[in-house]
Amino acid sequence: MLHWGIFQYHPRQPLLLTFLLVGVSLLNSCYAATAEGQVVEIRSGDRITIRLSDGSYRGVKLFGIRIPSPDKDSTRIAKRHLSMLLAGRYVSVKYTTLSSRGVILGTVLHGGADISLRMLSDGFAMAANHPRLQASRLKRYKQAEATARTRGLGFWQTLR
Repeated sequence: MLHWGIFQYHPRQPLLLTFLLVGVSLLNSCYAATAEGQVVEIRSGDRITIRLSDGSYRGVKLFGIRIPSPDKDSTRIAKRHLSMLLAGRYVSVKYTTLSSRGVILGTVLHGGADISLRMLSDGFAMAANHPRLQASRLKRYKQAEATARTRGLGFWQTLR
């Protein structure tokens, strides 16, 4: 063990530092990229199109939710609700996944609020598990869906 003033150097410190840095980077790597733009189209209750600052357009699938589709009314109602929340607004999309067609699968934020969580809380979506969805977020999403069901909000008011 070497002494450098008030700090002591131990041969295993570089290894410990490496593990610490890898751990921190894994925590921060939940999202590899962020896209920001204006919502120009609401395609369905869980899909939007945004115009990026460079003028290009990107399809976005809201991460962690799905729209029940036993009938066309539920999908139309979910689309209308998402339109009320996002049409024409500027959003940030945090994502790690792109489909083969270039569609972003990500968390859409408007004013700092998670829009997937909002759709669940309002009763217009169902929580959907995904391998990249953190357990804590899935738990929060399922709780929001359960609360909306209990309160009879959105889709759940007709199913009570």
